[in-house]
Amino acid sequence: MVDLFFSGVQFVIAVIAAAIVAYLSIWLFDKATHGIDEWNELRKGNLAVGVVLGATIIGAGIVLRPALAPITLNLDAAPADAVTLRILLHGLQVLVGLLLAVVSLGLSLWLFTRLTGSIEEWAEIARGNTAIAAVLAGVIIATALITSTTLEAVLKLIVS
Repeated sequence: MVDLFFSGVQFVIAVIAAAIVAYLSIWLFDKATHGIDEWNELRKGNLAVGVVLGATIIGAGIVLRPALAPITLNLDAAPADAVTLRILLHGLQVLVGLLLAVVSLGLSLWLFTRLTGSIEEWAEIARGNTAIAAVLAGVIIATALITSTTLEAVLKLIVS
């Protein structure tokens, strides 16, 4: 019964973290795009903004996934302080995951837009250029897939 309770707690943590990641992803996009009112563009049906925002949220979720892996509490075999420590470490993993997701995606977008100096990606997205949005979505998702592996290794160091 206790395991079921802690599984429920982990589920709630995952849902809260997902909502925070979605918000931080939109916040990141907002900070990276000067002169674009994302919510207004979405209301107008700007598919390019929607594609990049959606990819950012998905990418952050991919990066954060290893941090939300269920932890084994071993309640019967471990003293209460060991269980508390595991729960605190899990919280630390989630915070590190959130930080890495926001930083890695922001850095990759910043770097990519600097490397492609002849194209003003954010201006193109504001105009509704879905081709540019698709390329940036690819950058976001590729970065997320690569960084999630790194995050998994970092998190193993925190727990061990």
